[in-house]
Amino acid sequence: MKKLLIVIMMAIFGIVSCGNKTEAKQDMKKLVVGTDGVFPPFGYMENGELVGFDIDLIKQIGKDLGYEIEMKVQPFDALIPSLKTGKLDAIISGMSATEERKKSVDFTDEYFKSTQVYLRKKGNTAINSKESLSGKKVGVQLGTIQELEAKKIQNANVVTNDATVNLILDLKGGKSDAVILENIVAMEFMKKNPEIEIFYEEKLPYGMAIAFDKGKHSELIKQINEELKKLQENGKYAELIKKYGLETNRN
Repeated sequence: MKKLLIVIMMAIFGIVSCGNKTEAKQDMKKLVVGTDGVFPPFGYMENGELVGFDIDLIKQIGKDLGYEIEMKVQPFDALIPSLKTGKLDAIISGMSATEERKKSVDFTDEYFKSTQVYLRKKGNTAINSKESLSGKKVGVQLGTIQELEAKKIQNANVVTNDATVNLILDLKGGKSDAVILENIVAMEFMKKNPEIEIFYEEKLPYGMAIAFDKGKHSELIKQINEELKKLQENGKYAELIKKYGLETNRN
């Protein structure tokens, strides 16, 4: 009889335990986060999997704050429109927290700051400054701060593309004369494309931050800002920096 009671109690406990786990999973908050997936080492595809510094960072934040993170890959220039229409809850895609973007979205504190560089085919010494790009084709990723900077160059023919890899291919193929990229991203491409080189570098006025629709997530943004501080204090941020080789490229 005692054995029977023990079996019954174990069965009941098992059901309750499984039920609690199911409820906990159902109660877990979820964030759908957009990224462009073509911005190594911050977000890119590797063996069919989305990886990168941004991806690891947002997943760590989600884990610590109790959020399930669902990543969605979209072209960079479609990210903010998707955020505004509710298709995304947040964006992490190496996005600079510019004053113009702040008119339509709210940003967390900056989590990374770097420089931007100008690339040319190796040996093309005729292109050696921003001024030398007058009348030349300058490739930039659509919707980025680099596009805005390129349009400031007098008489430059600005050529946009959704994917950074296509910018490099166009530069190598002679379809563009120069490309402007964030420094870290450019360094990643240069590892596999020795025929391109940097001829000019400048500081960026804005750092990268996580974006949310304006006026809708102020409390969550505060929590994420606190979490970013904790990750720097407990060493996890430094681990990610080291993992993706970003130690010497921070501004």
